[in-house]
Amino acid sequence: MNREHAPASRQPPSADGALCGPQAGLGLRALLKMDRHNMSWVRYPSRVSLAVEDVIAAQSVISRCMHVYIAVCVPLSLGIGLFSLSVFIRDRTRLGVLDRLLAGLTATSILVTLLSLNAAGRPDYLPTTNLGCGVLSFFSNACYFMAQYLQGAMLLLSFLPGSPCCRLLAKPVASLAAIGGCAVCSSLIVVSLLGTFGELHTTTLCQADPLTAWPEYEIVKFSLGFALALSFQMVLFLLYATQPVWRVAPAQRDTASGHWVVLAIALNMFACRLFFNAVLLHRAQLKLWKDVGSPRDELLMNLAELALSGESCVNVVVILFLHTPCRLRLLGLLEHLTQRCRQRLDNGMSLNRVGG
Repeated sequence: MNREHAPASRQPPSADGALCGPQAGLGLRALLKMDRHNMSWVRYPSRVSLAVEDVIAAQSVISRCMHVYIAVCVPLSLGIGLFSLSVFIRDRTRLGVLDRLLAGLTATSILVTLLSLNAAGRPDYLPTTNLGCGVLSFFSNACYFMAQYLQGAMLLLSFLPGSPCCRLLAKPVASLAAIGGCAVCSSLIVVSLLGTFGELHTTTLCQADPLTAWPEYEIVKFSLGFALALSFQMVLFLLYATQPVWRVAPAQRDTASGHWVVLAIALNMFACRLFFNAVLLHRAQLKLWKDVGSPRDELLMNLAELALSGESCVNVVVILFLHTPCRLRLLGLLEHLTQRCRQRLDNGMSLNRVGG
């Protein structure tokens, strides 16, 4: 037998006392694991790249996109979101199950918009400590999972109102608490993979998904927030096609008219999160390859984060214009304002006539 392939148990210890055989194999695996979790080499490409023109071009694009988002999407999301939330609060005694889920999604969208303001200074990143960055990441991920789980509950309630699982949603307060608890637990699992707990007071450049997180961070977030939800939706549509008894069960008043708003929200979230998770997995791949990436990779991650924030703006717009109670309240407000303007105009014309 060749000496290179001799059994490990027959290898003698080295001259300097280092372990050989199984002990050396365990030590090597431990070193490889530590090396995979060592993110001290990670840098933003814009900070280390020698392609100055590419860096300037990428920063120009993200800066312009961020200006548009801050000027258009943020006021629109906050204004429409607060209006819709006020409608749900005023009608709280008459809200159905779907109405309460939409109210929860509206509140989540408002919080996402407020949290997205941390990126207002892009292409510069938020300077803070690892502790502050972890708190930001926790709340951002909690909203991320909350919106995804609310969407799954709304799809189930709208398309399979007679399924046994819908009985769990019969108590809206309990169901919202359960969904929120799942979102918080998922966020805690993801944040535990940041790998910065030993250096909480170290200064860092922060974003909602920290660059220096372990590669497992991106993989687990993809699994819990997108792959799991997509698998659930595929099973849901399969049951919708094969279980006509669940499909034709008597629907509640709010679910009977809520199919379009739920479907529009589902399509919007799928499109935004597909792009975001594709870029997120690409970043994890770069980390596993020990590659900091290019300015284009950094630009894609910033755009993906912006698309995820813009998702909330589109959701509140969809709820306002497609959900019947919100749309009727908006039309009533517009009609009231129109009547007030006409009364002022008529009073002004009558005074002019009297004066003439």
